[in-house]
Amino acid sequence: MVDEGSPEDRVAYFRGVAETLRGIANQLSYEPRRRNQLLALADGFERFAARLEEEAEISD
Repeated sequence: MVDEGSPEDRVAYFRGVAETLRGIANQLSYEPRRRNQLLALADGFERFAARLEEEAEISD
């Protein structure tokens, strides 16, 4: 779980979650629907991480 650490720590955490989800999705080659759901979720974590980065840059 992520705490109220630095924005960089939070970005790294969310990108790590996305990477983990993609790894799980890659193991589901016989379940394309679930694989696609996990990949979409991973993309959401990536977008959230990018948004946090943008906000951190704006506030610097």
